Amino acid sequence: MVAYGWERGRTSSHIHTKRLHDALQKHPVIRIGPNWLSFGRSQAAKDIYGYASKCVKGGAYDLLAAGGRNLNNISDKPFHSGRRRMVAAFYAPKNQEEWEFKVADSVRTLMEQMDRRCTEPHDLQVVRQEELAFDGVYWIFLYAAEAVTKITMSKDLGFLRNGNDSIRFKDDEGKNYCVPMIQDNHAVGRAAAPLLFDVENFALWQKLANLFSKKFAENWQKGVNFHLAIEALTKERMERSANGEILNDLCQPMIEDRKGDGADITMKDRVAEIEQALGAGTDGPAVSISMALYYLVRYPHTFAKLRAELDEVLSLDDIVTPWSKIKNLPYLRACIDEGMRLAPPVATDLMRRTPPEVTTIIDGNLIPPNTNVSISAYTAHRDPTVFEDPEAYNPDRWLAKGSERLKEMLAVYIPFSAGTRGCIGKNVTIVIQAVCLATLVYRYEFSLPHQGWEMEYEEWFNLWPLSLPLKVWRRGPASFTKAQSS
Repeated sequence: MVAYGWERGRTSSHIHTKRLHDALQKHPVIRIGPNWLSFGRSQAAKDIYGYASKCVKGGAYDLLAAGGRNLNNISDKPFHSGRRRMVAAFYAPKNQEEWEFKVADSVRTLMEQMDRRCTEPHDLQVVRQEELAFDGVYWIFLYAAEAVTKITMSKDLGFLRNGNDSIRFKDDEGKNYCVPMIQDNHAVGRAAAPLLFDVENFALWQKLANLFSKKFAENWQKGVNFHLAIEALTKERMERSANGEILNDLCQPMIEDRKGDGADITMKDRVAEIEQALGAGTDGPAVSISMALYYLVRYPHTFAKLRAELDEVLSLDDIVTPWSKIKNLPYLRACIDEGMRLAPPVATDLMRRTPPEVTTIIDGNLIPPNTNVSISAYTAHRDPTVFEDPEAYNPDRWLAKGSERLKEMLAVYIPFSAGTRGCIGKNVTIVIQAVCLATLVYRYEFSLPHQGWEMEYEEWFNLWPLSLPLKVWRRGPASFTKAQSS
């Protein structure tokens, strides 16, 4: 456990998952814990996470569930199925148009902030520091957090208007809080990630870390504050419903069922579900949009191809890109998928456990019962036998509709996990991503600090790009005129 924690937390020029990936190129199976095997070939993704897999969630998820059960941490399959049925209808694609106006409202506010930071266009190879006025990562995280909170709880937190992620509330004793939602959610990830997977000794490691590491203690307390903020938001949302507000959001089925009776869920679990929805619902789309924008700007031919596709369906009257016009655009979706392939928001290994009393075959290997197994999305998405030239950003690889190669890629593509435990919020995040990215590419021009500039990351449970300094300017009228006349 000490070695694992040190490996996760040590400073390095590469994230933990890349270091593990590089090691797996030499050894296709590596033991990364006392009872934990990580795999290096994409077949393992199907064997571990696919619909036919008999593997179940590992013990770390049971530990997380002690603080409240949600769709991410419930290991009992029948209970998970019941909880999923409770909320599934509200996550269904048929509701995408219901979410769109909430997303569009936040995109519009994001554009207002971008317009304030626009500079004059230029064609220099190196951008002056003062012109890098827009940090794409910072503002896109605020956008995602604001949009997902509107969809989940019908609550506008004003993150984009205010330019920060502060949630202000009072606890039950009247104490005032000001909690930075995104920052504190990330802080608890930094604290828990090195320790969580030693389930039996977690409490001891937590106590020792709190005692000897001031940074750990600070991060852990920030996680407590994040939980208090979500609890306060949940209680407020329930009060609104009790006062007669009819709100069509993702929280509603956790308050009452279709018959109007109280939902069969504890308050502890309700808060846990909301906490998971807001935490993952922020990180997932924020990372994906940031990375897609980074790759598109870094590789201008992809930016130009996406803009040409958008020019075919959009007009100047579309201030914010309508979902109805872009939901079936193949290259837009390919750009998003390729960004999530190279930089999956949940890049790390997701632990599963083989069934008791029987051996399991994973990538041709006989694995003993009750063994923790995993493959990271980062590694599964870089298998050269499936993804040709795997380190290249190439959206075109996703356009081979109906081909065997595409079927092979989709079978091991796991940014949302896979099988019965696949992310239920996939339809939500695609709307949040597509409407924002299409609007930015259609309306704005971008420059990175210089040619060859590369993104830097932090990784614990999720992969977080650190910053995306951009020079931004409005697309010129002549460009629109040329596109419309061609």
